[in-house]
Amino acid sequence: MRKLSSLLLALPLLAACGKQPAPPEPLRPVKTLRIALTSGSSSLTLPGEVHARHETPLAFRVGGKISECKAELGETVRQGQVLAQLEPNDYQLAAQGGSANEAQARSQLVLAEAELKRYQALREKGFVSAAALDQKQAAYDAARASLDATQANSSEQNRKLGYTALTAEGSGVITALDCNIGQVINAGQQIMSLARSGAREISVFVPESSLTAFRASKTFSIKLNAQPEKTYQGTLRELSAGADPATRTYAAHITVQDADDAMQLGMSATVQMQTGEDMAIRLPLTAVISRDGTPGVWKLGNDNIVHRVPITVAGVEGDDLRATGGLALGDLVVTAGANLLREGEKVKLAP
Repeated sequence: MRKLSSLLLALPLLAACGKQPAPPEPLRPVKTLRIALTSGSSSLTLPGEVHARHETPLAFRVGGKISECKAELGETVRQGQVLAQLEPNDYQLAAQGGSANEAQARSQLVLAEAELKRYQALREKGFVSAAALDQKQAAYDAARASLDATQANSSEQNRKLGYTALTAEGSGVITALDCNIGQVINAGQQIMSLARSGAREISVFVPESSLTAFRASKTFSIKLNAQPEKTYQGTLRELSAGADPATRTYAAHITVQDADDAMQLGMSATVQMQTGEDMAIRLPLTAVISRDGTPGVWKLGNDNIVHRVPITVAGVEGDDLRATGGLALGDLVVTAGANLLREGEKVKLAP
């Protein structure tokens, strides 16, 4: 019995002696980068399309029925050229009526003027009263006012007759056409669009992340995809204040400073933005980790223990990003293996 008790007491000791301690977890190798200010230029390349600086919608200033369409889509037109015509019959009759009314009012004015002069002579001799002379003066003033009104009406009718011919307000190219013979249109209804000759601009769409840098850029390099060997210079003319609700991009128009005949309307182009040299902290994209929607990096301490430091991303430049906040010059940050680390973990530097 004593031997059995001794054996039972020895079993736990034997089991403890046979259990080996767990080996320490191996240190994870990481690559690091020492924080420093580096120089570089922020750039952004956007696709665009060539447009005319001035593109005018064309419409008749009066309504009516279209009798002629004298321009074709893509046709080059000159200033003053007739592009379309309305049936002028109604406006011709109105102009003739206005001229007739003007002639009648002029005859009444001549008669009223003669009567006034006659009564003025009679009044000087005392043959008529002052009241009678005042009546003739009033009749003359009314005839003068009537002539002015009919002249204005006649002039208006003649202008409307002239409006039945739609002319080009400048030289350019017809870029849109909705003109059909026999079509009845209202005044101001667009039937054509004219891209003026001369100045050209590039239309692009800017993403939200590049909006601030794009707005601050002074110059743009422009290349036509059909002629990539030549570079044009441009300046920002207009940037939309609101984003497109579908694409979340901002429409922008860049004026081409040295456009030539090779830059045809509708051509595709590439616009490159240059913001110039700057000094900033630049990190590879592999160094950035995100926790709860906040970007950050692993900072390596003197004891090779990593601690997460939040940062602010100021912009992306290819495979790198510009970072601000949370970092100081000389800090070591992990650039490879960052996604596998945890707070307070001890690491070793990869060879």
